[in-house]
Amino acid sequence: MSTADSATTDGPVFSTEAYAAVEKEARSRNALYVPSTLEHAAELLTDLWAAGKRHGVTPDDWGWVTSLAGACVDVVARQYESAPNPKRTVAEIVALHGHLVGALTSPELGLTARMSGPGVIVDRGPDTPRGGRYGDADVEVRIYSDGGWSFSFAQDGSPVVSILAPASDAGAAQVAEIIRAFVRGELVNPFRR
Repeated sequence: MSTADSATTDGPVFSTEAYAAVEKEARSRNALYVPSTLEHAAELLTDLWAAGKRHGVTPDDWGWVTSLAGACVDVVARQYESAPNPKRTVAEIVALHGHLVGALTSPELGLTARMSGPGVIVDRGPDTPRGGRYGDADVEVRIYSDGGWSFSFAQDGSPVVSILAPASDAGAAQVAEIIRAFVRGELVNPFRR
């Protein structure tokens, strides 16, 4: 187990097999997942496998009736796709966008980003996939008052891809890592899936 062996671990407890299974399922979804979201799903899957084991059901047995890993990805993703009641305030959204800009422009990531209207605009790089009417649009990232994170090219009518991440400072930092990979051309273009 990747983190289950330590009794002092404060984070999620999951097996490496569970993480690999949810990571594989997440690749088939039309969204991007930050590591902490995958860890959350892997922890749930590890728990379900353990419950099944107590009833004589192996992880392989689940495959006969359902994709338990896929179900874990989907049920956990739902928690990040919609905001709790009440909806996020404008101040909360601005604060999360501010954390995102801070992470994007940090010396570690080194991107150029700024708050703009309802989102954050990230300057494209030389290896950013083509997007927008002329292929040269910058990237826009948002978190919604009643939903989660997403990004698109900063042009009206551009397709939008969800990023399943917590609505927190740590979540903003993980979203920044995905955006860095996209802008630098290290991420398979999710708009072409």
